[in-house]
Amino acid sequence: MKKFITIKIAIIAATVSLVMGCQSTKTVPETADGMALIEASRSTVAYTKEGVDFSEYNKVLILPSQVAFKKNWQRNYNRNQASLSARINDKDVLRIKTGVAKLFDEVFAEEFTKDNDKLLASEAASGVLLMKPVIINLDVSAPDLGSPVNVRTYVNEAGQATLFLELYDSVSGEILARIIDNKVIGDNSYTQWANRVSNTADAKRTIRKWAKALRVKYNEAQAQQ
Repeated sequence: MKKFITIKIAIIAATVSLVMGCQSTKTVPETADGMALIEASRSTVAYTKEGVDFSEYNKVLILPSQVAFKKNWQRNYNRNQASLSARINDKDVLRIKTGVAKLFDEVFAEEFTKDNDKLLASEAASGVLLMKPVIINLDVSAPDLGSPVNVRTYVNEAGQATLFLELYDSVSGEILARIIDNKVIGDNSYTQWANRVSNTADAKRTIRKWAKALRVKYNEAQAQQ
């Protein structure tokens, strides 16, 4: 099994519901790309284009996800490691990014093909909704580096991550919605051992929950046809 880090992405069903099923009734300033703010909280910001009818989109094209670490994460992490074997190198950073993106893509593809294996589109076309997922500001407290030294790391918070998701009309390229959500990863009231198994399980479980919530809201929009 490939190694993946813990990355708990927030399940903000209310925000997705606003984006995919509602229109704002308030007059609010628009962004430079013509979208209005419909949700703003300490951890979540969401925008949508006024008058967008998501029921018009009967297929979804999900671009490969992108992952970016928090600025200076590698340097700051290594500063606190006494042993050279416990330090992050460039190959570790690239491997973690690749692993997180691969897991994210796999889970989203699974959820958007359940009960309808024709829902996912392979190219832009009329009626295809384009999703562009990006994970930014990734901050990992205890990455599993597979060091030959038997070291156990205990944490009560695995880190932080921000999901930056944009929805487009796949043909025109018009942006329709944007969701930005920042969340503490693995925020527990107790300290636990961070290892390869727990990291992978936590990642897959939380990404799947987010994907399921988005799929549910997409189905609700389709039911309004």
